[in-house]
Amino acid sequence: MKLSILIPTYNYDCSRLVAQLQQQAAGCGIAYEIIVADDGSTLPSVRTALQAACRTDGCRLMALKKNVGRARVRNLLAEAASGDYLLFADSDALVCRPDFLRRYVEALEPDTVVCGGIVHPGRLPSPSVSLRYRYEKQCEKRFTAERRNRHPHAQLRSFNILMPRTIARRFPFDERITRYGYEDTLMGRALAQARIRVVHIDNPLMNNDLEPNPRFLDKTEEAIRTLCALGPQMQGYSSLMDLHQRLQRMGLAGCMRVAYRLTGAAMRRHLAGRRPCVGLFQCYKLLYLNATLEQMHQKNAR
Repeated sequence: MKLSILIPTYNYDCSRLVAQLQQQAAGCGIAYEIIVADDGSTLPSVRTALQAACRTDGCRLMALKKNVGRARVRNLLAEAASGDYLLFADSDALVCRPDFLRRYVEALEPDTVVCGGIVHPGRLPSPSVSLRYRYEKQCEKRFTAERRNRHPHAQLRSFNILMPRTIARRFPFDERITRYGYEDTLMGRALAQARIRVVHIDNPLMNNDLEPNPRFLDKTEEAIRTLCALGPQMQGYSSLMDLHQRLQRMGLAGCMRVAYRLTGAAMRRHLAGRRPCVGLFQCYKLLYLNATLEQMHQKNAR
């Protein structure tokens, strides 16, 4: 059995993650390879660091000339991998337990996808990243392995996921998604339709790169636009979309429209500040989703 550890990155130096995974893989006594895909990074310092990190035994670098996006770069990694099992890890992750790889090796099963989960630092790194930090820490409580296994396919995340190579190639990430968000959710939906087993275990990686509040808001809005473009196929796979549909059936779409028009800009300014309210963030996402859907409907009606 051979394990391929696949790390896509863009303008982020993942040398520390590579070193951590290489050390653990060597300690497990398994055949392995680590492939880092540089998705057209524009920072010379990052390109140089990645080249140095991948000169070690068992590691290699795929340097793409242009940015191809989150879905395509993961599919290219899967195509290049020679292992029987593929472990996808985001480049801004860090290993936070000494038996991380060993736990995955023990969980290997044919025709089964295994998701390890995600955690965040124990303390707020900086007030500038307080929105994502507080939001993600709340999510950690709701997304334990036990709770994720209640709806396993809907909770699939590519941040930290292990699968047989045969499944990765049979169910590639949807390359129609060129913007941020939901390429892993669509994979979960495809696996559910094919009745491929998805199992969640308590084996997280730590997210080590929290965006400043304004940047996190930008990415959230981009993900919501992606969600709206995907439309009805996301029913049951997005709690935000499901909530919006319930409120819409209750006749509250007009109230959401007015609320966004009157308060949307002020809410966004607050959330971009240093002491954002996570509850308000959830409300803002719902109102932004409603506004985006209405814009799409108006455009299509012309």
